[in-house]
Amino acid sequence: MGALVFSAFISVLLAYKAYLTFDYRRVRFAKYFIFLMLCMAEWTIFYAGEVGFIGAEAKFLCTRLSYPGNAFLSVMWLFFAAEYCDIGRNFIRRFEKFFFIVPVLSVLAVNTNSLHWLYYSGYSIETFGEVPILILEHGSLFRILYVYSFSLSLLGIFFFVIRFIRSSPALKPHLGILTAGAILPIFGNLLYVKDVGPFAFIDPTAFSFAIAGLFFFWGTREGEFLNLVPIARENVIETMKDGYIVLDTEGNIADINPAALDLAGKSRKSALRKNVMEIFEEHADLFSGHGWEEDFSREASIKKGSNEMFFNVNVSPILFEDRAEGSLVIIRDVTEAYLYGEALKEANKKINLMSSITRHDILNQVNVLSGYTELLCEILPANLKKDPKAGRYLNNLNKSIETIHSHILFTGDYQDLGVESPIWQSVRSTANEAASAFSNTGITFSTQEGDVEVYADPLFQKVFYNLFDNALSHGESVSEISIAFRESGEKAVIEVLDNGVGVPSDMKESIFKKSVGKNTGLGLFLVKNIFSITGIEIRETGYEGKGARFEIIVPPGNWRPARTDPSLEREANHKAALTA
Repeated sequence: MGALVFSAFISVLLAYKAYLTFDYRRVRFAKYFIFLMLCMAEWTIFYAGEVGFIGAEAKFLCTRLSYPGNAFLSVMWLFFAAEYCDIGRNFIRRFEKFFFIVPVLSVLAVNTNSLHWLYYSGYSIETFGEVPILILEHGSLFRILYVYSFSLSLLGIFFFVIRFIRSSPALKPHLGILTAGAILPIFGNLLYVKDVGPFAFIDPTAFSFAIAGLFFFWGTREGEFLNLVPIARENVIETMKDGYIVLDTEGNIADINPAALDLAGKSRKSALRKNVMEIFEEHADLFSGHGWEEDFSREASIKKGSNEMFFNVNVSPILFEDRAEGSLVIIRDVTEAYLYGEALKEANKKINLMSSITRHDILNQVNVLSGYTELLCEILPANLKKDPKAGRYLNNLNKSIETIHSHILFTGDYQDLGVESPIWQSVRSTANEAASAFSNTGITFSTQEGDVEVYADPLFQKVFYNLFDNALSHGESVSEISIAFRESGEKAVIEVLDNGVGVPSDMKESIFKKSVGKNTGLGLFLVKNIFSITGIEIRETGYEGKGARFEIIVPPGNWRPARTDPSLEREANHKAALTA
């Protein structure tokens, strides 16, 4: 009797835990789990009364009172198994009310048994040891309920077995325990109905449910089985705007959410267990060209009616103990972001066009001003040409014109910064192209053997040009410039060295700020901004009097050994442009 009370306590405890944990109005399987536990509690508590009372009438009264829980238990179990395992639940939801017909009639038959004696044809008291036991003689209606309840219980167990077979290895231990727990009451009930040994007098089904309850309780605590796939599907995956597909190692669909179904134009029933290429048909190129056991990402566009949609497709292997069990596919609709990006590019083009026109007009006026200044110098009287003040004024005027001219040219370079997507560029080739502009300056350029590539803004060549120009303008005695590169852990370091006068120690950081330097102070400022787009850093580490050394530090992922195949380079840059 104590075991039966304990079984009822465990059942109520599990029902209470499920009530606190889940929004049972939205998570249907949680509602059935609560009712399942309450039916178990109602049955076992009155069966404990049947065992505990001595008189036959009192015992039979407890039997009748236990029947609501007894009769509806198997129905709740089937509903819970179908919802949790996601097997046959649409059919069960549609005909849900019909499953209650037999249990309702059984409860009515038990409580009106004295009028027809069709459910129990009789009952008596026999002593088992010193304990009086109620012996029930089963009628024809009892056999109907028994077959019905037994069938529903087996069907629920079958759902868990199917779910166990289809589940990943990580979930199999907990699903196996739950399935074993569900089998125990069936086994105990068979012993009672077949009059096996002492179970001919005492029905072990209720006590078996106590053990099953402990199994479920353990599964809740250790595996948190209620928090696995169903909760994720109801609260996250089913409402995701991104397409979600789980594939096996052969590309067959094991799970799919409404967003992906809408993209494929298929129903969930028609998509499950079918190959993803077959389901997506004309959109199959979203997934082609890669194995399902490797990571890959792809940008793609799809025509849907008169509209074009843009997607980012990411495929990741689902690993268990370093073995691929399948793949997770996320299809993200980036149409809105793409259209915003295109609109932004168009706006930038218009702004840049206006800036180009304005800059062209200003440069024309600066050239006119410069021309008039030269004419003015020519027509000045001889005595004014020799006047120190007049000479200083003219000199300052020419410097101002040159400064304005330099600033206007700088805005042209800065305007192009970040407009185009970063691409992979050869350090050796880029540096050599920049050096060709200084071929008549008497400076000797040398580049280290080998090559690396850097993922940087297309203005990367401008970096080398400005560094070389900076050495020529400020190095005073520069006759040699060398370019070298080396690995530093996971980073790459590109060095630009000259043999000039170097940079004073108190100027090493400030030279990269705007308007710092002997001329415009814009060259190194532009260099730093070009690198900042892709996370590249630059610093000056030379010694004053021994020459300048600019170190360009490239982070991991933004550099690689040079490719020798030009087609591979074009493909990489095209992919980089799409990603950006």
